[in-house]
Amino acid sequence: MPIDNSTGRFAICIWPQDLSRNPLPMRKSAAQPTTQMRLAEALTQLRFRLDQTQISPLIVATHTLAELKRQKLPAHLKTSTKKRIGPRVSVRGPRNFRLPRLTLAQWPKDGLVEQALPSMVCVVRGQADLRVADYILHCQPGDFIFYPAGTPSANSSRPHLEGDAGDRSCDLLWIFPGRIYGEGLECALCHSQEGQHIGGEHGWIKNRLLAQLFQGLEDERQESNHYDRTSHLLSTLIVLLTHRITTGDYIIPPHRAHSESSAQPGNDPIEQACVYIKSHLGSHLTIEIVARHACLSPSVFTSRFKKQTGNTFNQYVTTLRLERASALLCETELKVTEISKMVGLKDCQLRTLFVRNKNCSPKEFRNKNS
Repeated sequence: MPIDNSTGRFAICIWPQDLSRNPLPMRKSAAQPTTQMRLAEALTQLRFRLDQTQISPLIVATHTLAELKRQKLPAHLKTSTKKRIGPRVSVRGPRNFRLPRLTLAQWPKDGLVEQALPSMVCVVRGQADLRVADYILHCQPGDFIFYPAGTPSANSSRPHLEGDAGDRSCDLLWIFPGRIYGEGLECALCHSQEGQHIGGEHGWIKNRLLAQLFQGLEDERQESNHYDRTSHLLSTLIVLLTHRITTGDYIIPPHRAHSESSAQPGNDPIEQACVYIKSHLGSHLTIEIVARHACLSPSVFTSRFKKQTGNTFNQYVTTLRLERASALLCETELKVTEISKMVGLKDCQLRTLFVRNKNCSPKEFRNKNS
């Protein structure tokens, strides 16, 4: 993933009015038309290609080529093998106690890294050669590659062009949770030409709905029979990202040290549990599962959670699911059945939740608020 937070590149940060109770102290930016235009142009091109395709263009990177070929791959996608020549080296050293380590390991001789969070790369222009573990994906414009957490992927030190690049070039757009995991997404452009790799514009879009859609992609990737649903989720994600960028309502955050220390949850287990819940609403959530993630016993977790949040675990999860479903109903055209799955409920459970709290069904709620 081409993330280099030490370069000092600025980032677009778009803040919905209703999301952050304690937003970072930031200053309004002067207009940056080049950054905005380039990100918007890349997303618009991807949206156009999504509208043209008849099958889901999402390709899930795997640890082996044999696993990859079990998927229903686009006819144009070519692959080749490239064995790793160096050992896996765990990333160690000092770290800020408030920040999760994003890179778990690296293969220095191979230019590969193992990331703690998933990511997705979209081919905007040119033919790209994307290294994954012991093989290479030879991609065309409009291809979307999803990297699950822990999958070895190319770092930002080398161009995404294999062999004799000649006059070849490619532009990629990376989309990933990054440092605002659970709260939104980051976008980063990069350009490869001949023997050079150049990092480009880097944007933060802080929006929990986008984070949930990205999580939905990760959940759906395991269900190989749901290509239509995956394609719909991907299309919705790109449409909303495009809208956020093109609105121009953005500010430039301060430098890395301040933004990272302010944007991340601390090492408090209940804060970590809340982030986990928000980013896994579409999954099966129980006290035992979340307590284990927070490294607490269920009884201690239950007591501390109620004391710090003012709600029981079930109240907290139910409220978040209702808020997320309401946002999806108002801001997307996803079917109610799809929204139910994205918030971890059955259709009948979602209907009961809305009748009990909104005095109407999900469909009636959408009609009233659309």
